[in-house]
Amino acid sequence: MTLEVQFETMLVMTVMGIWLGVAVDTYHRFLGSPRQFKWVHLVNDLFFWCAQGLFLFYVLLKVNEGEMRFYVLLALLLGYSTYRALLQNIYKSVLEWMIRFVIALYRFIVRLIVIFIITPIKWLLQVVLALCMIILSTIWRIVYFFLRVLIAPLRWTLAKVGVRFTFLVKWKQNLYLFSEKLYSQFKRVRNWFKKRKE
Repeated sequence: MTLEVQFETMLVMTVMGIWLGVAVDTYHRFLGSPRQFKWVHLVNDLFFWCAQGLFLFYVLLKVNEGEMRFYVLLALLLGYSTYRALLQNIYKSVLEWMIRFVIALYRFIVRLIVIFIITPIKWLLQVVLALCMIILSTIWRIVYFFLRVLIAPLRWTLAKVGVRFTFLVKWKQNLYLFSEKLYSQFKRVRNWFKKRKE
């Protein structure tokens, strides 16, 4: 490995150390540091460090064909410590600003969608529903009017039959009262004959 390749390797590994610090802070910002043991955090940490290791090895493979030397680890630690000492606070403030910007942009887009798409659709649906109700009520009134016109002769006929039916009911009631009176007179006559026999 030539001196130029070694210099490039050290420079790239220093940058990778800075990248590793950025990735760790970003990971902890979005997933948080677990206060108690959870399997989900364990699996997430495992995937995170495997992904970082594979990415680091891929970069090393591109720079010096994957040769791992002691100075590579020193350059990696140099980059990580440089990030922790000089760049961490700046990156965290920039990250928080970007998160707030993305949230504000998301809320703005949601408001635009609500104002220009959802609200007109809701208003249009309300208008269509009101028109449908007006049309249905008008149709129902027309149908109800024609039904009343068609049923009027039947109602008159039923009214006449109803009068006759009430007459029959009264006639049956009178017949029942007459039969009760007749039976009471029969009981009196029978009782009189019984007394005469004694």
